[in-house]
Amino acid sequence: MIPASSPDSAVASEIGGRALEAFTSAPRLNRWIYSKLAPHIRGDVLEIGGGIGNLSRLIVGGASTVVVSDIESHYLDTLRQTFADNPRVTVACYDLEREPSPLIAERRYDTIVAVNVIEHIRDDDGLVRRLAKLLKPGGKIAVYVPACPFAYGTLDRAFGHYRRYTPEALSTLLSGPGLDVAPPRYMNLLGLAGWIVNGRLLRRAGLSHPQIAMFERLMPLVSLEDLVRLPLGLGLYTAARRSA
Repeated sequence: MIPASSPDSAVASEIGGRALEAFTSAPRLNRWIYSKLAPHIRGDVLEIGGGIGNLSRLIVGGASTVVVSDIESHYLDTLRQTFADNPRVTVACYDLEREPSPLIAERRYDTIVAVNVIEHIRDDDGLVRRLAKLLKPGGKIAVYVPACPFAYGTLDRAFGHYRRYTPEALSTLLSGPGLDVAPPRYMNLLGLAGWIVNGRLLRRAGLSHPQIAMFERLMPLVSLEDLVRLPLGLGLYTAARRSA
């Protein structure tokens, strides 16, 4: 679902950058999101929308080689500094609205990781089809996206989100190129409540460091939801496999 007013990319980049910096102080939250996708991460990996590397550092530990990509030059500079001494990591610029650069397109990948990325792309179907072509036979796209379209509000617009997904919409999107999609699962019910309060009721345009720090402190309680199957959540995660 595309909102009536498209996000302002310049504003979204600035707000998103501040959020990425804040999330560097939320390692338990980052590890929790990574844990949902970790079973699918192996071999030669491409991460799209790597930002400043909050999840990249975790991805590198489970892969043979990693190409970490983004489009923002200041993020790319940070990534190059972070992984300067790691020969298994390549940093590449990738405009997700276009065909991948030769540095990315010349390779094939066992896993492509997209965490909080696809919702930023107007033509998400086109992106997924391009990514599917980069997979090795048997390779997977491991995805985390924002969930529940009814929660779309000022926070989404400020962060540059074109949409939020239902499980059915995400499955349809990923199956478009002929991928086999595992049933999407919800996560982070408490986060959904906070997102609705901030983005729908209070109509805020960003998350503060204190809010993120408080959520990080609550992570031992929040992660107890792993014991049950949620009917709703802030995000959806799944993996889609290219046939061998």
